[in-house]
Amino acid sequence: MPYSPGRSGTAWSLLRARVFAEEACCWICHQWVDQALPRTHPMSRTVDHIVQLSDGGPPLDRANCRLAHRRCNGQRAHKPGAPRPRPTYTVRASAL
Repeated sequence: MPYSPGRSGTAWSLLRARVFAEEACCWICHQWVDQALPRTHPMSRTVDHIVQLSDGGPPLDRANCRLAHRRCNGQRAHKPGAPRPRPTYTVRASAL
């Protein structure tokens, strides 16, 4: 595997551990990520760069890294643009 700046070394390992500890849902599909799955499983955890490294995104900036399913991350890597927005829910005040 070729060298990938920002995705190797101690700084990257610490950043990955921080993302895994701080987040529980995939930022792309908004579903829970089972962090106990083996790394080869399509729904396992990965860290996705919001602004992709190939587009000049900062590799070790926590603000540019989010938790994602391996499958979601892989599908997004082949398409430009951001993931769909998080759904919003409204409740009528009279229903409370």
